[in-house]
Amino acid sequence: MSVAAPVVPTKEGGGVDQERLVAMLADLGQKGGMLKLVGKIALLWGGLRGAMSLTDKLIQFLHIAERPLIQRIFGFVGMVLVLWSPVVVPLLPTFLQSWATNTSSRIAELACIVGLYTAFMILVIIWGKRIRGYENPLQKYGLDLTSLPKLCDFLKGLIGGVMLVLSIQSVNALLGCVNLAWPSTLSSLDAMTRIKVYGQVLMLVGQGFLRATGVALVEELLFRSWLPQEIAADLGYHQGIIISGLAFSLFQRSPLSIPGLWLLSLSLSGARQRNQGSLSIPIGFRAGIMASSFILQKGGFLTYQASFPHWIMGTHPFQPFSGLTGFAFSLFLALILYPRQPLNRTDLRRRSEELKEQYI
Repeated sequence: MSVAAPVVPTKEGGGVDQERLVAMLADLGQKGGMLKLVGKIALLWGGLRGAMSLTDKLIQFLHIAERPLIQRIFGFVGMVLVLWSPVVVPLLPTFLQSWATNTSSRIAELACIVGLYTAFMILVIIWGKRIRGYENPLQKYGLDLTSLPKLCDFLKGLIGGVMLVLSIQSVNALLGCVNLAWPSTLSSLDAMTRIKVYGQVLMLVGQGFLRATGVALVEELLFRSWLPQEIAADLGYHQGIIISGLAFSLFQRSPLSIPGLWLLSLSLSGARQRNQGSLSIPIGFRAGIMASSFILQKGGFLTYQASFPHWIMGTHPFQPFSGLTGFAFSLFLALILYPRQPLNRTDLRRRSEELKEQYI
């Protein structure tokens, strides 16, 4: 007995008819079971395709390429919301229910965060193609981790970020502000329980580095490459890295960390310049900072002494730059790594002028 294979809908030219395929998979999802998940994924993909098509049309209709800086930034934010809507709109009932019952839905929150960062990535790619005329936007923006040298640079940055956080917290420990050590409860556990605890620590390390790398990849692409280039196109290179650094520090939503994160941003811009515009070192550095802070906090390796003021040691283990010690380290890095000469912007200006002429 033979089973007929599903027929994939095609267009007249032989290509796959995406709209009919999405509709077909969505209908299959009505049957329940695993097919329900397939239907939801199909609807999400259909929504993303529609949002991407709308974004592409908005860029052309609004003539974004010839707009001044502020209008381009607001346009970018608006189009991010458009690309984010297929993820967040279906989750609104879940959030309303969580708000009404005073509970949290971690899966929905995680889906929204992942959706937002994915929207940023998609729009940067579309922007690079339509506004800047890049054939390979991610490569032009410095995001290339496929070659062995770039991976080595990423690992160097990762180690550097971990060492920076350990140095900050070690100084805090020497000052008596924090206690940096293995949890004391481990010494009283038997061998099997210790093995389980060590396994949990390894899981925590893997989880921390995986999450941190994903977040750092998107944020560095946005704040260390795309935004500085957009600002530099109108105001100049140094103004670009300074203003984008301020935006980056505000985006982290930690008022006491703003000065330290601002200086850290300038350091990362310098690291990118010294690496011929590649983001591999900045991504690794940020990932190392976030992952090590996460592990120290969740693993119980770092405890704050309540008797010391927060302006010295910081307000939270996940914000090592919110205290005086972290600020001093970030200032030292900024003085060493601050880029002295701008990256070559000839190609960016030439492409901008060409695209503007197309609209005239």
